[in-house]
Amino acid sequence: MRQVCVFVSVFSFLILFTACGTYRMKTDMLQDQIQQNDYASALQTVDNNKFLNKKRNELLLYLEKGKLAHLNNNYVLSNEYFNKADDLIDQNRLALGGKVLGVVSNPEQEFYKGEDFEKVAIHYYKALNYIFLQDIDEALVEARRITLQLQRINEKYPAGKKNRYTNDTFALTLQGLLYESSGDINNAFVAYRNAIDIYIANGGDYFGVAIPQQLKKDFFRTADIMGFENEIIHYEKLLEFTYERTTPKPANEVIVFWENGLVPYKDETSFMFTVLPKSDTNVFSIYNEELDLLIPLPNLSNDNNDDLDIFRVAFPRYVKRESFYRKGSVQIDSVQYPFQLTESYEHIAFKTLKDRTYREIGNVAIRLATKKTSEYILKNQNEVAGTILGIFNAITEGADTRNWQTLPEQIHYTRIPLPKKQQNLEVILEDRYQNKVKKVVPVPNSGKLSFTRLSTPELL
Repeated sequence: MRQVCVFVSVFSFLILFTACGTYRMKTDMLQDQIQQNDYASALQTVDNNKFLNKKRNELLLYLEKGKLAHLNNNYVLSNEYFNKADDLIDQNRLALGGKVLGVVSNPEQEFYKGEDFEKVAIHYYKALNYIFLQDIDEALVEARRITLQLQRINEKYPAGKKNRYTNDTFALTLQGLLYESSGDINNAFVAYRNAIDIYIANGGDYFGVAIPQQLKKDFFRTADIMGFENEIIHYEKLLEFTYERTTPKPANEVIVFWENGLVPYKDETSFMFTVLPKSDTNVFSIYNEELDLLIPLPNLSNDNNDDLDIFRVAFPRYVKRESFYRKGSVQIDSVQYPFQLTESYEHIAFKTLKDRTYREIGNVAIRLATKKTSEYILKNQNEVAGTILGIFNAITEGADTRNWQTLPEQIHYTRIPLPKKQQNLEVILEDRYQNKVKKVVPVPNSGKLSFTRLSTPELL
């Protein structure tokens, strides 16, 4: 009886240690403050959030604080946080942290390593920060680092398990815009062409984004400036687009980025695996009909075959958040310049998680086999203790529901000719109920091509 009490005490402690609830549930106040555009309070809430300040969540902490500082227009502080996040990723300090706890309980006990697209988004925000600090050279460095980050990401996948998120058309578009801003038209042309080639290779649509008309215009215009007539003829046919040279380029322009909504958050779903009878090779297998997935578990052994029936395996899943606004434009002198979609973090999140689920199913099987093997071994030695361990395994089986939740759902942009002495731009947004809402964004005086941003994280 004393032995049972000890087991109960230990498992009770471990159950409390693993703590219930998704990351979304643990940051309710933060989510509300973001939608109210109260970024200063949101930063304070992050500082006071015990879950985010655990060592295993260090990367996530810097990602959230970096974005919040950016939204709060503190671009120097934002880059300080993103630099810390960058250092964690570059030093590979996250690879082994919490691995043991991740195996015996659930992967949320491991150090958060970040999704691939989250690692890329760091450099987008650092580039924006430098743009608003009027340091185009450093902004270009960050834009180039997006390409390097994507190369590193895809190099880590073994042959036959390559990641579909191999490039980022928005990153290349941003590179082109920054090169233009610095006066480097040739490299701007190359960046635009690289983005267009990705769209063409994917049938004109890449991760839920159709090739923006503005990207086509910028590509042909820079090709024209460089005198690349053959390129113009070739891509006019490929894109079924007629380039018009009649309109002179204005002296001053502004790029307006519109970040709308919030990226989907992670929740948990479960798949039930049925244990198949032991094969001739003395190997157990588990099978899930929904996934049509068979996993051999060579380390799973138990003399009592009747106990091997059904296992519950937890997986993360994304949940879409409906943004309040659905489209928008910038109006100058009664002329409207509509925003064009250039990045869909929503689409990337759903697609990459689906790909990753199949790639990492082996890790889930290892966790499952470890749990069940220990349960059966202990049960053969002590029925009560084995039962308690089985209950503990069932309770602590969970998915990693952490993700960078202050990212936008989508990024749109438009390019606008600027009248002289224009200090503010009027943005007209249309909400889900077709009501029109006016917003004002400032225009920085930073040269012939300047940049500004509007963020609308409001949800339905």
